[in-house]
Amino acid sequence: MSGEYAELLWRRARNALCWAEKACAERDYDTCAREAEYAAQLAIKSVLYRILGEEVRGHDIRGLLALLVSALLEQGFREDAERLAEFVRRNRVTLSWLGEAHMRAAYGPVEYNEKEASLVLETAHRVLRALEELLGRILG
Repeated sequence: MSGEYAELLWRRARNALCWAEKACAERDYDTCAREAEYAAQLAIKSVLYRILGEEVRGHDIRGLLALLVSALLEQGFREDAERLAEFVRRNRVTLSWLGEAHMRAAYGPVEYNEKEASLVLETAHRVLRALEELLGRILG
């Protein structure tokens, strides 16, 4: 399990989440949604790098989470893999919204409103919290 690059990705994820919060407070809901998606994506990639020791390409939030579940299983973290898979099942709808946020916010024909942006932002927060808990368990 590797550290420096994973930490860089995690810091970038936290920074993106901060920008999402600021954008939401400033009523810039498209930027909020886009940065929230980016935060979740970077956080997942950070954890994947820690576990796999290699950079993972791709942008699909649910696909990256599925890859993380598989990586956890391969590394013998069965209970953690099951816990993460359950998190994905419970949050599948909001994770879908989060996964679409970058494309929709950047290229979509309709702007995000406060309710939608807040939902995406809260989902990103839940993803980062779940990953922090996961890291706490597997890294000790």
